Amino acid sequence: MTASPSYGLHLTIDAYGADPAKLADLQLLFETLDALPALIGMQKIGPPQMAQFKDPDKAGVSGVIMIVESHISIHTYEKKDCFFMDVFSCKHFDHEVVVEHVKRVFGAIDLEVNLVERGKRFPAENLHA
Repeated sequence: MTASPSYGLHLTIDAYGADPAKLADLQLLFETLDALPALIGMQKIGPPQMAQFKDPDKAGVSGVIMIVESHISIHTYEKKDCFFMDVFSCKHFDHEVVVEHVKRVFGAIDLEVNLVERGKRFPAENLHA
C-alpha cells in the first residue's frame, strides 16, 4: 500500500466460527501478538500484556501489544467462537497479511474486516518519510 496523507490505518477484524480451544489458549494468543509486529514491519515496545477470563459470559483472553507505531489488540470469546482484533498504526501496512494470518491461526470462517484511514487532517509533513 502506498503512503497516503492520513496519519495511519486502523484495521478491525470481527471474526466468527473460530476454534474455541485456540481462542482459550493463552500461549497461542501471546505468541500471535508477539509475532504480528514483525510480520507487518512494526517495532515492539515490549511483550504482549495478557488477561484471561473464566467468567461464563466472558470466558476468553484479552491481549495488547504496544508498538512504536501504536498498538495491536485482541479480545476472544471461546464460548461464542469469536474474536475481535484491532491494529492501529501511523505506519501504513498490508492489512491483508494480518487478516490471512489470524484467519489461519484461529480457524475463523466468517470475518468482518474494516479498514479506516485515521487522522486525515493530522499535520504530518514528514510522517511517512
